[in-house]
Amino acid sequence: VRRALSALGQVLQSRGEYVEAIAVQQELVGMASGGDSPELAADMSALASTHFYAGQYDTADSLNTLVLAMNRRLHGTRHPMVAEDLINLGATQLERGDYAAAEAFDTPAASDAVGDVIADDAVEVVDISLPPHLQRAVAEAALAAGKHVMVQKPMATTLEDARAIVEAAEQSGMKLAVNQNGRWDPAIRACRTLIERGVFGHLVSASFELRTRQPWQAFWEDADQYPRLMMLGMSIHHLDQFRFLFGDPVEITAVTSTYPGQPWAGDSIALYALRYDAGLLAVGFDDGFPWTRDWTVDYRIEGLGAIARGDIGWPTGGFSTLEYTTSDRPDTWIRPALSRKWFPDAFAGTMGELFRSIETGQEPSISGRDNLHTLRLVEAAY
Repeated sequence: VRRALSALGQVLQSRGEYVEAIAVQQELVGMASGGDSPELAADMSALASTHFYAGQYDTADSLNTLVLAMNRRLHGTRHPMVAEDLINLGATQLERGDYAAAEAFDTPAASDAVGDVIADDAVEVVDISLPPHLQRAVAEAALAAGKHVMVQKPMATTLEDARAIVEAAEQSGMKLAVNQNGRWDPAIRACRTLIERGVFGHLVSASFELRTRQPWQAFWEDADQYPRLMMLGMSIHHLDQFRFLFGDPVEITAVTSTYPGQPWAGDSIALYALRYDAGLLAVGFDDGFPWTRDWTVDYRIEGLGAIARGDIGWPTGGFSTLEYTTSDRPDTWIRPALSRKWFPDAFAGTMGELFRSIETGQEPSISGRDNLHTLRLVEAAY
């Protein structure tokens, strides 16, 4: 029941049906057995988010304050969940124009002007979370000002813009990372470990299958800026995960489609296949149409030595899962317990990777230069 209510609340919020979403999420919070728990904190955070989008900033602020206190009790003061709570509180205060209150939550400074942030000598890293077509200008300005930069995926809507960002980073000598957080999903990370240990042996096939009524942000409805959608906005996760697991393919074949009445100009359904030198075939089917609520992201990897399967725990907010069996014991499925989630834990991985690269001087594994290979796959698919 909790899982169903959580999924329903997310759907209603994505549709802008905030009154209905709040009612569902309040019921979910009311089901808590009492006391602090990660589940209760997540449910309250989701409720705060809906109040925020509904413009009910006072309620959102009160809930976010409670969530911050709870996560500090659960995890201590230096934890990704606490950092996310502080960001949420700052966003709520900024929407109300209450800069002093925003600064009270461990935020040294707050501004609604990008130029102020970039010009601040105390700022060392700029985390850009803008629609993709706006990232280039901000990234180039931040890099030129001597800041390290994190950009969201996709890095840009065109290879030309993406290359320009990468060249700006290399000319400035600053670090550039792309938030391809799917690489830090616990299940994908575990599968990478199994591959490196040779558990699968010769790899034969792999697949991703996504089914959801995709809750695209409003900016994707701009047909001029975003005539392309699923492959660029969501399948890019799976293409990058395939690269993370298996390396670069020699060929990609793809087809995309739309559905009647969709509010976006771009593709909502994508089918693609990656062929590798050794014969591995990696296939993705990303379906943004289903009006049912049996939404999931399932994956499967097959080799001569082992077969693994599971799901990413999105968009339900559940934990990622993994189970695998080996050819010498085909009737036994090993099910390690994964204690992290794609959302939000993977975001600590990407930012941590950028911090590591700054400290060591090495390029991040999710560097802009590396991400050009993922964007090339997107371009080739279209």
